[in-house]
Amino acid sequence: MCKFKAFQVVVILSYAVWFLIPPDSGVFGQDRQGLFGGIREKLKEDEKQEENSPAAGTYEKGIDALDQGNVDEAIKLFTQAIKLDPQYAPAYCDRGLALVMKGEPDRAIADLTTAIRLEPDGARSYFNRGFAYFHKGDHEKAVADYTEAIRLFPKYAAAYRDRGFVLMAMGETGRAFEDLNVAVRLAPGDPASFVSRGKAFAELGKWDRAVADFSQAVKLDPQDPDTWCERGNALAMKGDYDRALSDLQRAVKLAPDDPVARFTRGFAFRKKGDLEKAMADFDEAVRLDPEFGEAYRERGCVWADNGNMDKALGELNRAVKLHPDDYEALLRRGEVLAQRGDQARAIADYDSALRLYPIFAEAYFRRAMARLAEGKAAEALSDYSALVRIDPRKPDEYRNWGRPVERDQRGKAVDYFEKTLEAARPEAEKLSREGVELHKSGELDKAIEFYNKALILYPRFTEVYYNRGLARRTLDDVEGAIGDYTRAIRLEPRYVPAYSNRGFAYYKLGELDLALADFERILEIDPNNADAKKSREVILKARGGGQ
Repeated sequence: MCKFKAFQVVVILSYAVWFLIPPDSGVFGQDRQGLFGGIREKLKEDEKQEENSPAAGTYEKGIDALDQGNVDEAIKLFTQAIKLDPQYAPAYCDRGLALVMKGEPDRAIADLTTAIRLEPDGARSYFNRGFAYFHKGDHEKAVADYTEAIRLFPKYAAAYRDRGFVLMAMGETGRAFEDLNVAVRLAPGDPASFVSRGKAFAELGKWDRAVADFSQAVKLDPQDPDTWCERGNALAMKGDYDRALSDLQRAVKLAPDDPVARFTRGFAFRKKGDLEKAMADFDEAVRLDPEFGEAYRERGCVWADNGNMDKALGELNRAVKLHPDDYEALLRRGEVLAQRGDQARAIADYDSALRLYPIFAEAYFRRAMARLAEGKAAEALSDYSALVRIDPRKPDEYRNWGRPVERDQRGKAVDYFEKTLEAARPEAEKLSREGVELHKSGELDKAIEFYNKALILYPRFTEVYYNRGLARRTLDDVEGAIGDYTRAIRLEPRYVPAYSNRGFAYYKLGELDLALADFERILEIDPNNADAKKSREVILKARGGGQ
């Protein structure tokens, strides 16, 4: 009873905020296609220079070569143009772009810096140099150059798109979505903007939104195999295997020699359970690209699914050798080693996977199983607790993770972990109550510390995720708040306050469709909920009306 009253006090406060804060005027967005789409957009300063330079004709031939994918010929022609007119900034700009495409970012940056010196107001030179810095791995300089390009040309959709992509890579999801939404708004006919935003949605596991954006991109450019491939992959991740395979068949037809299309179709076949066709596609991907580490990884998974652990291990060793930072390959190799009884080496692989990807839920689960098998119960429980905090699910879902032959073993382990966690619940409730008191007195950072401690002891505490989300939102950590509300919903799918506050947080980020979905979900649970009805009206009005 005390627990309910404590979090209800905070709920009342949170509902009041929704109607006090006016709708945001900004728009938020997401990712992009390969950072190549839209780069050759011609801006005004190019046109002005082309009219007056003796190099213009040769430069245009270079552009034609670049558009046809003949990078070496384009570089040669741009170099000739520079010899004809050493002050001709567009030739430096596009030779820089060609050099990035050739994999020479340092030479590209030198050319683009020259272009900027010759034409300081050249937005496209800053844009292309940002592209070069991105490929060099200098994300901060890339963002700075895209920002300058936008300052010079405020409606530069491709610059918003690519800056959003880089921000996503830097983990700044909120700013990334803002840029990517602006890109879509400024260039609704650019398929690359939709692909980029779709890929960002996919990165966050929002497969429905990803599919919607990829569908728009396919509509705009139905001849691009990469877009069919992206939508096929997203559909496979949703579990819609037939539609996924239809898209991926289209991708393979458009690009029969593309190893990625073959690989992605193989992945969909494997997810569907058609291991023979999956292996055929992975074999073809490896034939087309013998250094395709992910294809070796998936071949290893197929061998493991077929029960051949020796061949599986050989393929996974090759995958890890080719790509030592492939945490998925490390996880799968760990699984095979554990199945062979080599728990120590399995744990070493899980450790490596978690160093590379610290929120890899399945790696925590696998390591918990391996540690339990080694008799390290406390360490195993710590891993299982981390798993539930990162990816809260019902216990039966964890029991079904992995191959059927291991289900009994997994079930016993999950039962042990859940029973042990339940024993810690009273102490977690005490810490939660202390956190709520600190929360009510405005000591939010300290409140979050107590919520964290409570969740370490008992990570299935729905109300604590919810209250921590409220504290984070008050501290302007909107994305952190969304994560906590989502965890609460995962544990209790009918938890109305979490939907309400997550909907508000999405609204704050400009994610009006996601906000609307949350309030409509509340009305499915409680059709007479007046706050949800009012919030729905606010969002529809902000979105421009309609039902």
